[in-house]
Amino acid sequence: MEDCLRNAGKPLPDDSRSGELLARFTASARAVHHGFMRSFGPRGWTDHQFMVMVVLSALDPAPSSPSQLAPYATITRASMTDVLDGLIRKGWIVRRRDPRTDRRMIWVNLTPKGRKAIAEAASLYLTMASEIVRPLPPGDLAAFERICERLRLAGEALAAQTAQSPSSVHSL
Repeated sequence: MEDCLRNAGKPLPDDSRSGELLARFTASARAVHHGFMRSFGPRGWTDHQFMVMVVLSALDPAPSSPSQLAPYATITRASMTDVLDGLIRKGWIVRRRDPRTDRRMIWVNLTPKGRKAIAEAASLYLTMASEIVRPLPPGDLAAFERICERLRLAGEALAAQTAQSPSSVHSL
């Protein structure tokens, strides 16, 4: 990162190390995600489907609406339709209109086949996650947890800030 700025003749910020650390974290997160998807993808899972199914499983047997599920999968409500359509094709969920209230309201529930699928996927996920973090000493795990939470909060704040003032990002 510093080399990019030097080569471009730009001054280095006071704390240029933070950029390097964040770039390394992002690369690490992408590598872990890629590793998970190399295992989950051939089994018919996308990351968005997995997150939706985890949430549905946690709430089971209560139904959820697509708009409630979208933030967990970090996708828009409009994209949620495609995710749900894929899960319906697999027989993992059912989608029903609510005849008691506003007929536009849609509820989503797991099917027995979906419960089995997410239980197997969650088991695989936890096994893989355990293998990844096993080499870390307990103190590092606690620090990692705190760091991840701080980065999540900072990322959410940045997203909210840029949503309110997109020109601030473009002026970089």
